[in-house]
Amino acid sequence: MRFLITAGGTREYIDPVRFISNASTGKMGYALARAALQAGHEVTLITAPTALKPPAGAKLVRVESAAQMFAAVKEYLARCDCLIMAAAVADYTPAHPARTKLKKQAARLTLELKPTVDILKWAGRQRRVGCAHHSPALMVGFALEDRDLRANAERKLREKHLDMIIANAPGAIGADTSTLHIKTADRDWVQINSAYKTTSAARIIRMVTALRA
Repeated sequence: MRFLITAGGTREYIDPVRFISNASTGKMGYALARAALQAGHEVTLITAPTALKPPAGAKLVRVESAAQMFAAVKEYLARCDCLIMAAAVADYTPAHPARTKLKKQAARLTLELKPTVDILKWAGRQRRVGCAHHSPALMVGFALEDRDLRANAERKLREKHLDMIIANAPGAIGADTSTLHIKTADRDWVQINSAYKTTSAARIIRMVTALRA
């Protein structure tokens, strides 16, 4: 299979040197890329900035912002059999980023933010309208939830027309181990308790390939 995997947390620039972001390290996305490669699949990894070493054998596409990640997904989507959106894409970006470095002033600074494109929702919409050129055979999303984890994740599974949703809690950010809750469209929840992300990634890749069988 040809996997398109996103990883890391995007950076939304306020000015040329400052940005807003999140605490994602990209560990899960990189683990998924390595697991897919080890299973003999082809991988294109679209990655926001991380401190991780890229997996050998993957086609690497480096991006920074949510807009750049969206552009990369649009470019490579038609070439994949499965999209896995493991990246922590910013929900908002500065509406008017400064072209030069903002100077510190005594007055308060108010930032106006605008929503970013929901990449996974866009990809799911392509599938819904039957746009085969843009829609992969399988789509997998992640949901980071701090309350009503399964209910919110299952809603995302339905609304974005996904084949699989993987939910976890905020404590998973940056950790080597995490508990995952996995749901496919026609099966009950599967829970992976406190496993290393490398172990969970290998299981996820097996589950994804089973969906295509």
